[in-house]
Amino acid sequence: MSETLIIAIPTHDSRAVVQTLLELMQVGREMGRSVMVVTTEASNIPRCRNMVVERIRKYVAPPERPWVLWVDSDILIPPDSYRTIVEALTWAETHERCIAANYMMGNGVPVLMRSREPDKAYHYTPAELEEMAPYSEVGMAGFGFVYLRQPLDYLFHADRVGEDVHFWWDFPDIRIYWAKQVRLGHKKSVLLMPESNGLAVEPEEKAMTPATPPNRQARRTARKRSR
Repeated sequence: MSETLIIAIPTHDSRAVVQTLLELMQVGREMGRSVMVVTTEASNIPRCRNMVVERIRKYVAPPERPWVLWVDSDILIPPDSYRTIVEALTWAETHERCIAANYMMGNGVPVLMRSREPDKAYHYTPAELEEMAPYSEVGMAGFGFVYLRQPLDYLFHADRVGEDVHFWWDFPDIRIYWAKQVRLGHKKSVLLMPESNGLAVEPEEKAMTPATPPNRQARRTARKRSR
């Protein structure tokens, strides 16, 4: 197993949460490893992620795939969470599987999705997740908290959908397992309209998640266009 816990935190504006970093440092201590935090700042998240990978390549060369813990800068890890995180990371390494934790998006919808197929990529409901067993396999997950063997020759990219969705599409062989015991907060400030992400939107009569309301900026833009 690796002697170093690599933690990657891409950010628009260096908002790495102090509490989150403190908890992750404790994770490293509990696992008996040094901790390398790699953070970058760029104009968009795909570029941030690529800069992180570029910096990791200075220490680990492809084709080796090191274990990397991706944590978004707007993810808050609560105090005294390190034991559950250590358990999850150890499970991933022991079973050679990618794990992801759930968190709620800005509209209160879980980030985990049932499928990678665009027309079936519906988000789980909180009730469905409550019934699922720990380390259940899921279709897709946001990169807010993901632990996997990172391909170092990969370039993150995005268009109508996020770079995390494209990553799972580009690596269909990397299966995702939900670390149910890891509880996270999410300091999301910008909401996206559901039709903007290019993924399936549940038919209204079968809707299992509430529609995302337009944010203030969207309302102001709409008013300007209507004048």
